[in-house]
Formats: sequence, C-alpha cells, structure tokens
Amino acid sequence: MLPRTLFSRTALVIALMSFAFQIFTIAVITYFALIPLGRHATSDFAALLVDTAQAWQAEPASERPWLQERIGRLHRIQVQDPPGETTGFSRMLPYFQLLEASLGTRTGAHIELRASRSEYGEEWYWADLPAAGATVRVGFPASRVDVQPWLAMMLILSVGTIVTLITSAWLARWLIGPLARLAAATQHIGRGLRPESLAETGPTELATLAHGFNRMGEQVEELLANRTTLLAGISHDLRTPLARIQLALGMLSEKPDRDLIDRLLHDVEGMNQLIARCLEVSRDFAEQDSVDLDLCDLLAEVAGEFTGAGADIRGRKGPDCHLRVRPLALKRILSNLIDNALRYGGEQPVDIEYRIEEESAEICVLDRGPGIPEAERETVFRPFYRLEPSRNSRTGGSGLGLAIVRQLAAANGWTVGLAARPGGGTMACVRVPLEEQ
Repeated sequence: MLPRTLFSRTALVIALMSFAFQIFTIAVITYFALIPLGRHATSDFAALLVDTAQAWQAEPASERPWLQERIGRLHRIQVQDPPGETTGFSRMLPYFQLLEASLGTRTGAHIELRASRSEYGEEWYWADLPAAGATVRVGFPASRVDVQPWLAMMLILSVGTIVTLITSAWLARWLIGPLARLAAATQHIGRGLRPESLAETGPTELATLAHGFNRMGEQVEELLANRTTLLAGISHDLRTPLARIQLALGMLSEKPDRDLIDRLLHDVEGMNQLIARCLEVSRDFAEQDSVDLDLCDLLAEVAGEFTGAGADIRGRKGPDCHLRVRPLALKRILSNLIDNALRYGGEQPVDIEYRIEEESAEICVLDRGPGIPEAERETVFRPFYRLEPSRNSRTGGSGLGLAIVRQLAAANGWTVGLAARPGGGTMACVRVPLEEQ
C-alpha cells in the first residue's frame, strides 16, 4: 500500500530507484569486471599449482624438502606428502568454482577441491593433480584467497541504502517543503484570510509557484475588499432612493402631485439601472468560452451601439488583428470606457484607437473631458468612488463602471490603465495579449 503523503511517496520512489540502481551497478561490475578478473587470476593460479605438482614429481626425494620450503616461502602453497584426510566444503565464493574449472582445463581431468584444517587451526584447500602418471596433492591456505565479495556487496548495499534513505528524505523534504507550506497557506484562503507571503526562493518552478500564489493572495484580498465595498455601496445607493420613495408615498397619500410621481419614477429607474448593472457584471464574470474574433469588427459593433443612440464616436480602421478572447468581457470593458468618456467628455467626440505590438493589442478610448488628476487615476477604479464635483451621482454614474472594468480585466489576464491625453482629456487603455493566457 502506497503512503498517503506526497513526502513519503517521493522519498520512497527516490529510495527504490537508488536501491535498484545500486543493484544494477553491482551486477554490471560483477559481470564485466570481477568475473573476468577472477577467471584470469584462477587461470594463473591453476598454472602455478599444476607446475608445482609436475616439479614435485620430477624432483628426486632428497630435493623435495628444499622445493617444499621454496614454494611455501615464495608462493604460499604446499604439497601434502603423504596425502592426509580431507573433507568437502561449501563453495560460497565463486573463486573456487573458477579455480576448479581452470585446473580441469589444464589437466584434462575433473578436479574437486577439498578442505582440511592444520594443527594451528588454519583452513587449507587441496587439489589432487595428475603429474607424470602419479597424483600429487597441492594446496594453499584460506588466507591466500582471503576475499569476501559478498561481505563487500552487503556493506555497499547497506551503506548505500542508508545514504539513499537519508538523501531521499532530505531531498523530498526540500522539494515538498514549499508545497506543504503552500497547502497550509491555501487553508487560510479557504477561510477568507490572506496568508503570509511565501518565500520566492529555491528552484525556478517553486519560486514561480510561490510568486503566483502570493499574487493570488493579493488578488483574493482585493476581490474580497471590492465585494465588501460593492455590497456596502449597493446597500447605500438603494437605501437613499427607497427612503425618498417612502417619503413620497406618504405625501402622495395625502395629496397627489405629478412632480412627486415623476421623482418617484426617476428613483425607481435609478434602482433598476443599479440592479441591472450588477446582473450584467455577474453574467460577464460567468462567461467561460473564448472565441476567435476580428478586433475591428468588435470595435465597430461596440461603437455602433452608441452611435445608434446619437453619440459621436470616431475611429479608423487599423491593421488586421485577430484575438482569442471572451467577447462579453471585452465588450463590457469597452462599453464602460466609452460610456465614461461620453458622460464626462463635455459633449466632445470620443475617439477609439488601437495598435498592435509584438505580443499584445492595446485599445484606447480617448475623450476631451476635464481629465483625471494623476493621484486619482488608481483610486477611481474602486467601487462607488466618484470624483467631485464633475463626476458625481447627479450625472448618472453609479461609481461601478471603472471598478467593473478593472475586475473584468484582471479576471481575464488583461491590464487597464488611465493616462492624460495630449491636448487635454483622458486616455483609457486596455491591453489584451494576442494569445490567450
């Protein structure tokens, strides 16, 4: 059963892969290095044992003690004369099988190693070798082939496994740590709280993720603040006409007045417009699908809605531009910008321009109104914020137009800003990427 946490799974996968690689490495070294070296070593040693048996058989009996001393001193091998009692032994070391095979190849007979223990307790291995029609028993002590490859392999695997587990745990914690902090931070967002900013350090992908999350936290906080302001503003803007309607109804019950009725209808119409504006915003934010469209056709369509009502909108066809966008959101942004330009433009014509850059299209709505002070160009994007005295509720504005523009643009990955128009007025521009993000 797999562990449940990402940390445990990552550490387990890294450890298993490292362990498998160790096994593979040992197998490759054994097959391509140790076994060939073992064959060469046992072949040379088998030749020495066979030569010793032949030399022993060729020497006169009087010279054999001298030969025994010489081969023992130089080569650490002995001739057992007369042959003593030997026993079989377990061949855990591949060296013995390779040596038996080499001896059989050189003598042409089946050679089987046997074991005995000396009077000093040291283990010896013996081979009965044919030499000049006789059999000579030649042997060597266990210390001469005192190698323990299995112990070496187990040591490598043990130490390698421990190092792998420690490394994999550290590496997994180093990689998963930022994700764990991100997961904890998302719990704060789920409760409507802004979490502490994550450190934008480490690998590029994690730093980018942390940056995006921090930005998202700022946007969520801003959206929550805008929502609170929006609800408070709607409540305030509805309460005022409702209070006037209540007062007017009380007065009408005593004495009908046409002028009072007109004011009632005006208040009701204002309330309807406010509610309709909020419903339009909900619809525009709910739009999901992006479509390919021609920017010139979209601008002509938006401008036509205003020119049909008598507005003076000027524009000229620019270079061909095709965008993949959410059309309702872009139309709402442009309509709100044009509506603002017409309302505060001093009855002067409104110009629409656009230009194509390397990666984006910038659409600008320009008016000849009084302009917006530089210090107020960000503030006017707040819900229900109105400049005084030229831009107030008496002119028909709800204070939501630019707030809707900013939020729709942010929701689609676009940017919108205000600047002073050369010669007087305001220039409102929205920048849309040519490729949808």
